Amino acid sequence: MPAIDIDELKEIMDNDSQLIQECFAEFLMDYPMLMAQIKTAVDAKDYDAIDASAHKLKGTLRYLAAEKAASAAQAVETAGRQQDLEGINQTMPTLEAACQKVIVYIDQFPL
Repeated sequence: MPAIDIDELKEIMDNDSQLIQECFAEFLMDYPMLMAQIKTAVDAKDYDAIDASAHKLKGTLRYLAAEKAASAAQAVETAGRQQDLEGINQTMPTLEAACQKVIVYIDQFPL
């Protein structure tokens, strides 16, 4: 299963390849900051910030039709909302791995 469902993405983006490229570029630019925000919030045990940052990342991933990564972000978001530090620590590696697959997919996407 690819990191991004290209058929769903094309449907979301109305088959606009330029928009897809712009969204990919925006994700690549925003992802490091979002992940850093989540990690900083985890280190500070700031559950509201974990919830908010993971929620934003989840929305971005859903918009890119990256469902596996979006589900992982939702798991981190939910754990943050429940103030479940163990759950967060268990789901963060899954989120990071899934996002790395999205990045690899984008890097290999034909222009």
